[in-house]
Amino acid sequence: MPLLVLAYIAFIGLGLPDPLPGTLWPVLRLDYGRPEAALGLLLLAVSGGTMAASLLAGRAMAAFGTGGVLAGSLGITALAAVAASLAPPWAVLVMLALLSGLGAGAVDAAMNLFAAARFAPRHLNWMHACWGVGATLSPAIATLLLAGGGSWRQVYLVIGLLLGALSLAFGLTRRRWGGPAQESGPAASIGGALRSAMARRQILAFFVYCGVEAGTGQWLATVLVAARGADPAMAGAATTLFWGALAAGRVGLGFVVDRIGPDRMLRQAVLVAALASAGFAFAPAGLDLVSVGLLAVALAPLYPTLMARTPARLGGPLAVHAVGFQVAAATLGAGLLPALLGLAPVALVPVLLLGLALLLAWLVQRIAA
Repeated sequence: MPLLVLAYIAFIGLGLPDPLPGTLWPVLRLDYGRPEAALGLLLLAVSGGTMAASLLAGRAMAAFGTGGVLAGSLGITALAAVAASLAPPWAVLVMLALLSGLGAGAVDAAMNLFAAARFAPRHLNWMHACWGVGATLSPAIATLLLAGGGSWRQVYLVIGLLLGALSLAFGLTRRRWGGPAQESGPAASIGGALRSAMARRQILAFFVYCGVEAGTGQWLATVLVAARGADPAMAGAATTLFWGALAAGRVGLGFVVDRIGPDRMLRQAVLVAALASAGFAFAPAGLDLVSVGLLAVALAPLYPTLMARTPARLGGPLAVHAVGFQVAAATLGAGLLPALLGLAPVALVPVLLLGLALLLAWLVQRIAA
């Protein structure tokens, strides 16, 4: 099997566990007797684990190679999901969310660093589309099981078994990714990345982008159930629509990014995303879900195209360190900003997401000018 195909499969595995806390929260929190805002604690735990893993990914790859990191990290996420299916005490569930984040963060950082150095921009779009496939599969599985009378525990078990199978596959092919690498560049280059105004702008853009994406995906079901009167199965289907449209957008736009031009695509997509976010916040019932689908398509090319353009925009060794910071910022944004949204009334969450989308539009317009 070609290495590129294996990279696509790795991103599918990366996407599987990400939407589960938000998708299952309307029913999961009832078993634990937790308020709606407690979702923020789970998301913060996932973010903390992912952040730590992204910072340590370089050393892990140096010690175990890309294949070893992928196999081990997917195994960790599988273990966390299976353990969560046993409905442990709340404190243990939070610790399992931290463990899941550690596994996911190592896969994310390793694959982005590996792909940015070896594959063309269109492949980064398609890889992140594969992440969207994984992020679509898990809420779809959740919706089917919940609609059929199943529990959130069964959802975690199924996802854990899928991740375990992927871990085994990467364990069997780990030598094809190359052996342990030498540790990367000097600390001075890291400082140089932080001193670059463009690098700092891009780091902030990744932070805000993932806040919009993860905030919408994680809070969508709760907003629809708690603030707009939807039933949990319908809310799960809407979450599936969001992640599915994100994946489809990355597939389709990956074919045309070279024709349109990556910077032009970034400028146009981010404006559409802001308009669609306004639709989610203020459009009437029905049209708000159309806006959610459009938002997902508009967001689709932003992360992979910004990542792919980093070497050309920053150049040389600086980009290597900047990519690591961008992955870390994305991780922090995906956990911290959705967690902070939980401090507001549920009905105001879409309005706050609109504010983040407008900030993102301003940042990307400056980056891709």
